[in-house]
Amino acid sequence: MKKAHEFRRIKPFDVVNAAVLVLFSVLVVFPFYNCIVLSFNNGIDAMAGGIYFWPRQFTLENYVKVLEQPIFTRAAVNSIARTVVTTALAIVFTAMYSFVISHKALAFRKMYLTLGLVTMYFSGGLIPTYLLIRDLDLIDSFLVYVLPGLFSMFNAVLFTSYFDGISPSLEESAKIDGANEFRILFQIILPVAKPVVAAVGLFVAVGQWNSWFDTMLYTTNADLETLSYMFKKMIETMQYLENQIAQVGGENIQSMMKSQEVTTITLQMAAMVITSFPIIALYPALQKYFIQGMMIGSVKG
Repeated sequence: MKKAHEFRRIKPFDVVNAAVLVLFSVLVVFPFYNCIVLSFNNGIDAMAGGIYFWPRQFTLENYVKVLEQPIFTRAAVNSIARTVVTTALAIVFTAMYSFVISHKALAFRKMYLTLGLVTMYFSGGLIPTYLLIRDLDLIDSFLVYVLPGLFSMFNAVLFTSYFDGISPSLEESAKIDGANEFRILFQIILPVAKPVVAAVGLFVAVGQWNSWFDTMLYTTNADLETLSYMFKKMIETMQYLENQIAQVGGENIQSMMKSQEVTTITLQMAAMVITSFPIIALYPALQKYFIQGMMIGSVKG
């Protein structure tokens, strides 16, 4: 039998700390949960408010309206393609740059770092960027989604910082065995750098999946539309129709609004849930790489 004093006593701080964390978690999760609830509720009924924990008038019409869009499948393929291709290539290009920069003996290393860091605070501007894209003949090209996203100095800093913490013994041992720099990077360094690869990959993937501004600026071909841009146009169309209905006035408003179960708000909630689901599903698979150290045991003393 353990003595009473051997049991850990619950301190008031632990109780307060747990209560604060639970409250904070609820405040973070509830807004998204409420969006899900609204997405399953009748649009006209949702305008009355008071919907918090479950739909008052359950309907799938919001999702049907989104999924029945003629270009939905094509837009989904474009979003998936740009996300997968750009994320994979961005990791490769950024890792190659960072691997070289992480070597202290590199000539003009400080100059390269300084030039790269400048781009984190200053950009060329919208008009010069558009002119560059045009001169590179990327307008109405799928590559306009890929090439501009291949490199980010912020991601390069993350890679470089991680590479600086890797023991030089790994690279030295590989060179003794006759491995070149490409083999060292892709077969030795990157496998033990999974946490930073997962972090950078998630950053790039989320940015690519949610991006719509480049679609609006650089494409006129409907075949290149992405999900985010399609949802944006669809919501703007709904807002226009609602404004037209509001201008009719009188009893006609009620009859026209009751003829539809979808409103701008509920449609927007459904679109948000659809676009958020892939990222939410991806995060648990990558989460473990953020919390575990991959270098433990990689170099034996």
